[in-house]
Amino acid sequence: MEMTEGLIQELMNFLDSSLTSYHAVENIEKTLLQAAFTALSEKKLWTLDQGGSYFVARNDSSVMAFRLPDCELGQIKGFHVYAAHSDSPAFKVKENPELNREGVYVSVNTEPYGKMILSTWLDRPLTIAGRVCVEEAGEIVTKTVRLKDNLCMIPNLAIHMNANMNSGVAFSAQSDMLPLLTMGDPAHRGSASKGTLCALLADALGTQDILSYDLYVENCERAVLAGAKDEFIMTPRYDDLACVFAGLQGLLQGKPSQYIDVLAVFDNEEVGSLTRQGADSTFFRDTLENIAAGLGVDSRIYRTWMADSLMISADNGHACHPNQGGKADPTNRPYLNNGVVLKYHGGQKYATDAFSAAYVKRLCRDNDIPLQFYANNSDIPGGRTLGNLAMTQVSMAAADIGLPQLAMHSAYETGGTRDIMALTRLASLFFGQ
Repeated sequence: MEMTEGLIQELMNFLDSSLTSYHAVENIEKTLLQAAFTALSEKKLWTLDQGGSYFVARNDSSVMAFRLPDCELGQIKGFHVYAAHSDSPAFKVKENPELNREGVYVSVNTEPYGKMILSTWLDRPLTIAGRVCVEEAGEIVTKTVRLKDNLCMIPNLAIHMNANMNSGVAFSAQSDMLPLLTMGDPAHRGSASKGTLCALLADALGTQDILSYDLYVENCERAVLAGAKDEFIMTPRYDDLACVFAGLQGLLQGKPSQYIDVLAVFDNEEVGSLTRQGADSTFFRDTLENIAAGLGVDSRIYRTWMADSLMISADNGHACHPNQGGKADPTNRPYLNNGVVLKYHGGQKYATDAFSAAYVKRLCRDNDIPLQFYANNSDIPGGRTLGNLAMTQVSMAAADIGLPQLAMHSAYETGGTRDIMALTRLASLFFGQ
């Protein structure tokens, strides 16, 4: 029980500190360095040692970590890949970010990043975080930044001013969802304190030489346990940082035998993965090819490895809703705290097929890991995830799995505490083969 509670607390700490994909990758790298992983650069040729542990990042927001089996090179069969994504829906801060409102207020000009349940962002404590590029000694240097908690909020409109509020409201991202940052002296209209955000960034970074930024308005509420038995976890960014966390723990716990273990954490899944650090980029393929080259393996052997490789694409699935059960599929209805979800889609938005499903089912069956199944209600189309996108670059068998959750893409999501234990165990067993 203590191990379970410890793992959940580690997860909550990871969620609280990983406000953006940049912070998530930074936290992953710190953990890997503490576990004696060696950092690599894509700008240099790799020389790898059997039994070694390594990682490489791209654009500060995606990372590939891998462990080599301590066996003869000829005994290596292929790759075991666990993929997840580091990003979550949020509001991205635009250039020239400050808007003077009513001559008194200063709001932040933003746009949605990913598909969001806009209403859930109203009346919550928010902050601004991300990365900033500064100039130091003539060089461009990237720094992560997180401004103070409760920096801003998006105020709702009182029901007295919109009697139809509870009948459904269409929100404008440009006019209704702008965070309130600060205000000037009400006695002197027009004196609103523009320049506040830049001043806060300069103070946080200790420099005025700010060149550019990737900043996001993020929910800064902490992860909490909920439910009569603490069986639920409520948190921002459960999709998909909980899967990232489980994969990282699995990589650290598992010991590779005849497969090269790879943890692939991609950015930009929420906006289509069409970036140089997304699942549809060459990052995945480049890394696998660099591993083979770093071991002195030629292309013929590499292709045999690919033929015997498997990816588990871990991204959360929709749990059957307690108040809206009719939205779920009639027979494939996952529930919180009932185990890992294996996902299927007739149109191949999920990569699972009979072979990859059989692998996951057997792994769970032989190790008493609870497993349940997800399919979309046929009248409600769902989104795609990492598996098939990564397969456009590298061909291998793949299965889509995840954690069941409620309120996906809300500013504050809900999952089950027992499920994270099941996924972590699955990841560690997968990486131990």
